[in-house]
Amino acid sequence: MATRTATFRPRGAPTRIERERRYEARRRAQKPWRNLYKTAEWAAIRRVVLADQPLCVRCMAEGLVEPATVVNHVHRHEGDPVKFFAGPFEGLCKPHHDRDVQREEWAVHGDG
Repeated sequence: MATRTATFRPRGAPTRIERERRYEARRRAQKPWRNLYKTAEWAAIRRVVLADQPLCVRCMAEGLVEPATVVNHVHRHEGDPVKFFAGPFEGLCKPHHDRDVQREEWAVHGDG
């Protein structure tokens, strides 16, 4: 039976889960608008967009067929709740959102 290799974590050092929780708490404190993604209004928008655009629009432009799993804001909302919920939106696959969109935002704005 295979066993996991023992790992060393100094006494008192935070676990991976504790580090991730602290990281997410810092992100929420720095950009409080991230909490808008947890609202019922955003959940409803996400459902509608993914129902209307079940395939990744960027993959389709490349001649590929991949399901859309992420709803992307076409225009940056800059933390403005009105812009956040107003759209326009596009359905993307996670790789296109996490790779291409973030790279584009960093190139233009420097802060993704």
